[in-house]
Amino acid sequence: MNEQGRAFYDQLRALEKRAEAARHKAGQLYSRRETEQALRAAPYRVELSGQRISDWLPDDPGAAKVPSSASSEKVWALVQLWSRWAGEEPRERQWRTLLDRAQSARAHRTASTSLGRPVALFTDPFALEVHKAIEAEPTRAVTLPVLPAYIPRAHDARLRAIVSEAVSGVSRVVVLVSGSSTGKTRACWEALELLPDEWRLWHPIDPSRPEAALAEMQEIGPSTVIWLNEAQHYLLTSASDVGERVAAGLRELLRDPGRGPVLVLGTIWPEYWAELTAYPDPSDRKKADPHAQARALLVGHELPVPAAFTEPGDVDALHAAAAADPRLAYAAERAEEGQITQYLAGGPALLEHYHTAPAAARALIDAAIDARRLGLGPALPPTLLEVAAGGYLADTQWNQLSDNWFEEALADAARPVRGARGALTRVRSRHGEGSPAHPRYRLADYLEQHVGQARARLSPPTMLWTAAADHAASSEHTELAAIAQRRGLRRISFGLYRSLATDGDTSALDALVEFLSVMARTDEALAWYRYANDAGHTVDIRTIARTLSSFLGCGDEALLWYQLLVSEGDSSVLPDLVRLLASMSRTEEALAWNRRAAEVEASVDPRELAEQATVEGRAEDALAWYRCMAESGDSTALRGVAVMLVRLGRSEEALAVLLQHAQAGDVFAMGEAGWLLAELGRPEDALTWYRRAAEMGDHFAYRCVAQMLARVGHTEEARFWYQRAAKEAGDPYALQEARQLEGTVPDNRAAASKDGSQLGEFFADDDVSWLLAKERGTQKSRQEPAFPMGHDLIRTLWGLVGAGRGGGTFSVLGRTYDELNADQVLRLLGEHRLTDHALAWCQSNAAAGAPHGDWWGTAHVLLKADGRTDEAQRLRRNGWEPDGSVSHPWQALPPETPLRPEALRRPHPASETTRKSPSSDEGGEPEWWRP
Repeated sequence: MNEQGRAFYDQLRALEKRAEAARHKAGQLYSRRETEQALRAAPYRVELSGQRISDWLPDDPGAAKVPSSASSEKVWALVQLWSRWAGEEPRERQWRTLLDRAQSARAHRTASTSLGRPVALFTDPFALEVHKAIEAEPTRAVTLPVLPAYIPRAHDARLRAIVSEAVSGVSRVVVLVSGSSTGKTRACWEALELLPDEWRLWHPIDPSRPEAALAEMQEIGPSTVIWLNEAQHYLLTSASDVGERVAAGLRELLRDPGRGPVLVLGTIWPEYWAELTAYPDPSDRKKADPHAQARALLVGHELPVPAAFTEPGDVDALHAAAAADPRLAYAAERAEEGQITQYLAGGPALLEHYHTAPAAARALIDAAIDARRLGLGPALPPTLLEVAAGGYLADTQWNQLSDNWFEEALADAARPVRGARGALTRVRSRHGEGSPAHPRYRLADYLEQHVGQARARLSPPTMLWTAAADHAASSEHTELAAIAQRRGLRRISFGLYRSLATDGDTSALDALVEFLSVMARTDEALAWYRYANDAGHTVDIRTIARTLSSFLGCGDEALLWYQLLVSEGDSSVLPDLVRLLASMSRTEEALAWNRRAAEVEASVDPRELAEQATVEGRAEDALAWYRCMAESGDSTALRGVAVMLVRLGRSEEALAVLLQHAQAGDVFAMGEAGWLLAELGRPEDALTWYRRAAEMGDHFAYRCVAQMLARVGHTEEARFWYQRAAKEAGDPYALQEARQLEGTVPDNRAAASKDGSQLGEFFADDDVSWLLAKERGTQKSRQEPAFPMGHDLIRTLWGLVGAGRGGGTFSVLGRTYDELNADQVLRLLGEHRLTDHALAWCQSNAAAGAPHGDWWGTAHVLLKADGRTDEAQRLRRNGWEPDGSVSHPWQALPPETPLRPEALRRPHPASETTRKSPSSDEGGEPEWWRP
């Protein structure tokens, strides 16, 4: 490092040390990851990774990199942040001068040290991951090139045009989309010949593809190709936001004229393209948009590559080239349906090798396929494969293995097939890029795609999960734990979360508290809460409580956390608490807490709670809330009171309530009394109260008077009231009903039931007439809904399990899971009272990782609905094993050894309130729980 660069390094490093010391003195944590998070927030709003800061400020000054000119504003934001933490006022001119001088010296570095390498130096296509081709005996004594002759097709012309635009000075991005081994990477390789010698190529892969891309992207200069073969490995990082940050960085690079032109060349499988470019469901505003940056980068820049040679011109060119290349001739003769590139890459031979491999080699390959299905890799450690393989071998096969079975099986699985790579290939680093501490093996794409689909509904065995927990990279454990959780493998998921949590992963600590709460293991959830709290991490129990409130059957667990929050004086959760108590039919408590919430202006509108109870069929609860409204002077709630009393079979009591208020002069109650009397078949009495309401100024009552007059045969007087309703009240329906009275307009409601009611907007779907008829014993065939639930799938299941007709089986269970027919399958199961089949189907979908539906939770609800309470409780507390059985009871307490505060990673922002752990001697509901 030169003198100017060292001066910048020393000043910035000293500022960081002062910021760190000030944070520690104030009792706050400091890390470069925390710096990264703070820079993303206002007022800075910049993306600067902790790794990039470490590149600028390593422990060894000689290894430091000077920030590029494109990073100048990010450096200034960093200086401002650290200065604020240190309690200093930064001098912008001084810092910019320091940086400008360092950058000026940096600009004189030689081209050989720039990011990437000159394209002219890339002479090995396999270094850029072009597939090797099959071998074939030459027809004459000639030396064949490493790759078969290339046959340009229509997509190549489009690709060459895009590359030419980049050469002319316009930054471009193009992503070739097609399945495995269709020639995507080869097409990109062939396009490189258009680039001038001064162009460079950058292929980020170490330490991982997305991390490498993110760490060095700011160093990319003009005339650079960014080589993103299998772009999903860079952009689809479900366990973190690294992929989105890579996409954002590429978008910024493409639009920065000072760093162009650049050319982003990528390849991707169609299923990954669909996932990255899918728009979120517009009807679900709460659902996150996980790939917004990737979608913005990709959409409009796709270049589809045909999977087969089907165009006549392409086929002719193929046969012409095959005359000089026996590999093409061999593929043209044997490939099915024109899939030349797949055959050249050894696809069919790989499948043949897979199906005929010895048991141990087949077990290693199956373990690798299932590991990829779980999101591990793509580079897999051999120890993982060795441990997992036992789960794919029968006892007899396992006992017959030789002492060096693993080496033999690995050699067989890695054996090249017709010269192309084998099923498993050792991952090797290229010269100058470092070497991994341990070897890794990669599964052939073709097997991953084709055999992976065949194994899609098979549950990976327990030994694979164990091997993954012990030997997969720690960075993969978070996503692996989430996958196990979605599959209902709660014991396995807990083990993974526990390992992360005891290592200081704060997101795992949060996940464990919610995870155990959903399983009704509240004592253990509280223990983990205390474990995190003692280490200085505050679990976000407010979010957990709200999440639990939305889960069926988790109300008691949500109340536990709301109790804790309320005890700490957090009044912001009072509305959520009231809603939860109301939904659990704990109405008296909800009323009391709502009064307390009103004291801090946080109460819930009783009408909201009454309407929700009505929708869910909780008439007693709705009645209580409507009465609360009525007692507070809201006369519009009287109809709600009356409707709920009718639903409960207490029509006379409903009428008494309305008449009491009507006789006291309540105009609204007069009209409602008229409505109920009409429903009870007393039109004369109804007419009396409608008249009184009209005389008191209720214009809506005009048309009601007319309707009652018409009903008792007073046509002329009815016509008069209809005219008044139209003229004085502006009622748009009055004249139409008057014409219907005269017979000039057909009455579309003539076929309606004599007991039909007009309830108003909210109660339009509540058939009060049916309820009244039920009370009189004259109802006909219609039935009252039995199972109103919130979650669509669970509501369907619970209702159908209780509505079966018995008898019959069907073959639909053998079909592959399809989100679109899931409800149909479950409906059939419910209709035929095949509860055990429904449970098995839920377990099968969970084991296969079906992407939609909480299958573990659904199975728990099914068991409860079928009266199998003990089974339901065992499943809820323990989850499934990979073989489909319910796990034996297991413990979930945190370790006795406390977690050290300095071990915490990815800390959340501190809560507004200082929280305390709940006491351990709680007996029932503590005193503070009573409002």
